[in-house]
Amino acid sequence: MVKIHPTAIVDAKAELADDVEIGPYCTVGPNVKIGKGSRLISHVVVDGYTRMGERNTVYPFASLGMLAQHKRSNAPDALLVIGDDNTFREHVTAHVGSEVDQKITRIGHRNLFLVASHIAHDCVLGDDIVMSNNATLAGHVHVGNRAIIGGLSAVLQFTRIGEGAMIGGMCGIARDVIPYGLVMSGIRAGLGGLNLIGLQRAGIDKPVIFGLQKAYKFLFDKNAETTFAERIEQLSADSTVNGNPLVVKLIDFVQNPSKNNILQPE
Repeated sequence: MVKIHPTAIVDAKAELADDVEIGPYCTVGPNVKIGKGSRLISHVVVDGYTRMGERNTVYPFASLGMLAQHKRSNAPDALLVIGDDNTFREHVTAHVGSEVDQKITRIGHRNLFLVASHIAHDCVLGDDIVMSNNATLAGHVHVGNRAIIGGLSAVLQFTRIGEGAMIGGMCGIARDVIPYGLVMSGIRAGLGGLNLIGLQRAGIDKPVIFGLQKAYKFLFDKNAETTFAERIEQLSADSTVNGNPLVVKLIDFVQNPSKNNILQPE
């Protein structure tokens, strides 16, 4: 049976699984769907066309599914689609998509969003991501699986954060960060190497990591006489790297940059 606190306001049209818990002073809009095992602790707002999966936990003063913070266009029928087993801590905000893009903001599974982190309109997030306190994604940002975004860091619109990337605290990210890239600190910070600790924690075999390190050094060689584009082409043509899945991901990532292009080393 759904548990709804007497002080909560839940629209009769909202679709709640049988064991959902809605705590004190929460509000749930008419177009919201919440999957089983999910819990809104207290003072939570879930509105708009929000589709929340199973076993999500939302802490006080979080706001999910409100219209995009967008001066040009808002889409009343836009979606916020959330997977399973996510945790939204206090004051987290996640907005629906906009007419400028596909009208969908997507959040995957098992993500941890710490206090006051923000997911803007039309963002696409994978699984097992951590966003620390006050980390902010502008619109249309794509974040790969297992990426970590440090506290007070901000990511420019349309930028991509690759799988397993590690963004340190207080970073301004204005270009695409390669998979397992490491960015440590600073406004408009540069690429600082590979997230080797993240690779090890992910259980990646050492030969695969060594191959990725070799590819990284070749691709981002400051002293090379060739251009970055030429090195991408050379690396993609190297048959010896085809068996390394991380190098293949790296090549695919840099061959398909966003309009902000690829973040380079400092």
